[in-house]
Amino acid sequence: MPKTAKIGRSLKLALFLSSKRQKELAIDAKTPNATISDHFNGANVPIDKAIEYLEAMKENGYQATDELTGDISYQYLGFFKSMDGQLADVKSTNDLEIFQEIESNERKERKKVVQRIVAESQVRMLTDVEKTELRNYTDEFLDEIIVEMAIVFSILKILNITIQEAIKERMPHWIKKRYMRG
Repeated sequence: MPKTAKIGRSLKLALFLSSKRQKELAIDAKTPNATISDHFNGANVPIDKAIEYLEAMKENGYQATDELTGDISYQYLGFFKSMDGQLADVKSTNDLEIFQEIESNERKERKKVVQRIVAESQVRMLTDVEKTELRNYTDEFLDEIIVEMAIVFSILKILNITIQEAIKERMPHWIKKRYMRG
């Protein structure tokens, strides 16, 4: 787990959407303006300082704190990154479904071969070619998951619910189904 990370882009977004200035964040976070300027311009931010920024922003009504929370979770803890690419800007879930179908078809083309390789991995060492095939399959699966997550994020945005809130609310169901431990 990294102790520092570059989160300047997320900090800038939060200030921009909140119509705030660096100087205001410096006051709210009780941090020298020069330090904040460094962090905004690409310097590594220690995890404790990132949390201080986030808490100060939440306490003072800044916008985009969910995006900052997601970025902190990704940068420092390795959690799933918030959707921030052009795919996240596609508003129609119907359009996203088309992307999802494309990715799903690409993955399914490899499925039978991969199932055989996985079964054979139980009784012998895999060749480099087979390992590459497995890796390509997982990459296609990840592509599909990313598009599916974009669909979820799009719907949650309509509902004004963050992914963190949705997961927290769904967790008891997953525990009951034994997908997760309680």
